[in-house]
Amino acid sequence: MIVYSIGLGPGDPELITLKAKRILQESDIVVVPQSDETGRSVAKEIVLRYISEDKVMMYYFPMNNDRRELQRRYTELSEKIKELLQQGKSISYVTMGDPTIFSTSNYLTEKLLARGITVRHIPGISSINAASTILSLPLCVKGENFGVYEMPSDVDMAVELIQRHPTTVFMKVNKRLPVLMAAVEIVRPEKAYLTRRLGLDGEMIYNMLNGAPPPEAAYLSVAVIRKSKNMTG
Repeated sequence: MIVYSIGLGPGDPELITLKAKRILQESDIVVVPQSDETGRSVAKEIVLRYISEDKVMMYYFPMNNDRRELQRRYTELSEKIKELLQQGKSISYVTMGDPTIFSTSNYLTEKLLARGITVRHIPGISSINAASTILSLPLCVKGENFGVYEMPSDVDMAVELIQRHPTTVFMKVNKRLPVLMAAVEIVRPEKAYLTRRLGLDGEMIYNMLNGAPPPEAAYLSVAVIRKSKNMTG
């Protein structure tokens, strides 16, 4: 009764681990999340580089923030996975990025654990690491720290979070881009970038010190803000 939770990285099919590749290929069934009703899935495009399509089990999770509906879907999927395990199938499920960082797979893991199923996580390269490396910007050096936050809805809170660390990363920016821009204008950091669709078609990097990115840039984005060396929190 073991299921593997596999991180696929930020989007580039080559940015998965050798261990992830091996477990994908050894699995009888690979559960792949789908949020688009048309059936398009970046995760599916990645796994099909390594396994045949007949192993893939797509599972639809609507992007409507209806917690009751999502809980029902996770419960339903966990029950289905348990049935398949009892039939002797080896199963893994995948998620973009790393399975423990702002990942919806955490909710499925919770449901599986409640059913007595062991979940073993296979780490993936997070969008946090992908953003810092594409920018050639260190998240931290010796004697420093960095913070990772879901983008707050309040400008003062965003300013406070930026002031706490030499480097601050904001995820899930989306519609809160105006809050982020207001905070950047107040703090006036040394560097402030918004990266979008890392490792995917349409990858973009915006220097927020040169002006606000277009609203659509905040979808699937990561912001990295680096204070100047003489600034203190």
